[in-house]
Amino acid sequence: MEKRRTIIMGVAGALALALSTSACGSSLKASGSGDSATTGGGSASGSVKIGELVALSGAYAVVGKDMRNGFGLYLEQHGNKLGGHKVDLDVVDEGSSAQSGAAGDTRLAQQDKVDAIVGIVSGPTAAAGRNIFDAAKVPALLGNTGSVVLGKDPSPWVWRASYDNGDPGRLLAAHLAKDASAGSVYLMGADYSGGHETMAGFKQKFPKARIAGEVYNPPFGQTTDFSPYLSKIKASGAGSVFVFEPGADAIQFVKQFHQFGLDKTVKLYGAGFLTQGQPTLKAQGAGALGVYNSTRYNWDIKNSVNEAFVKAYEAKYKTLPTVYAATMYDIAIILDKAIGTIQGDVNRASIKKAINDMGSVQGVRGTLSFNKTNTIEQEFYLTQVKKTADGVRNVIVEKLGRS
Repeated sequence: MEKRRTIIMGVAGALALALSTSACGSSLKASGSGDSATTGGGSASGSVKIGELVALSGAYAVVGKDMRNGFGLYLEQHGNKLGGHKVDLDVVDEGSSAQSGAAGDTRLAQQDKVDAIVGIVSGPTAAAGRNIFDAAKVPALLGNTGSVVLGKDPSPWVWRASYDNGDPGRLLAAHLAKDASAGSVYLMGADYSGGHETMAGFKQKFPKARIAGEVYNPPFGQTTDFSPYLSKIKASGAGSVFVFEPGADAIQFVKQFHQFGLDKTVKLYGAGFLTQGQPTLKAQGAGALGVYNSTRYNWDIKNSVNEAFVKAYEAKYKTLPTVYAATMYDIAIILDKAIGTIQGDVNRASIKKAINDMGSVQGVRGTLSFNKTNTIEQEFYLTQVKKTADGVRNVIVEKLGRS
């Protein structure tokens, strides 16, 4: 699929464009509540047009690649069909800025006339997309971001099929609160919405008296020397540290945490992404060993859907699947089941209704369903990086509970 170029504009401009063009740019037909919206992409016998918005360039490109791999693998396994309908896949580059992300939201919702949207890496893209997708009345299933604002003011057209940013911290905090050996906990996050929302979730469930300190660092390659932050952790006397660091920052943090010698006295916990993926583990080297993560997915989840997925993913991509790939594979399962129940035209409104009526599905993450805020309900796991017979891997230690 040829990579499409996004139009760069401000978030506010993208929102204004969405609201001003929703009547003429997306072939919508309103009636009553507005749920009868249709688009030219799909029909009872034709194809269904899916817009995939993922980062193909910039800081999030590695995540975007894994997301494409997961969704693409499912389509390949199912003859490029969802619910019996051929898929016309329209891929747009989210980029790594709020502006490029909002432009991608608008393009798919208003110009390209897709029947549903999947993907989205970042919180700013999702936050801008909430009003864009709602105005256009196009179903959107989010495959990575857990932007909290979407749960506070949910749109009936947007589903967080990934998680809520507060979930990893909340579930880990409840676990550590009962573990005296964890001692006091120091909190550290990347200084943007994902970091702050993750730490806020932790603080909801952990005793305030046992929080040794809290600090935020400039993200996305702006922090190359973590020693000032590591010094604060050491000086605090904390027995554990809970960290949210994305992408390349995670690699540098774990390596420097090890070089600083903190791993000898302080337990390191991450919000699911700190040691995510075999290339990351390889880059982190010895520093990754022993690191814990609170995560919604790991390769060794015991169910038949995941076991088949891991085998197929390894065969095709020569590496273990990440949480990013797994979540998009689950989105494909959700759409396949939902679209397969539609009697008559497959369009935006009928897909929305089918998702709402679907109940639960069996995905690689286990039994999945949506709650009243259109957020996925799923199991979370505590993993630890260990040496195994097959090399260094994240391994499930125990379940943390359902979100």
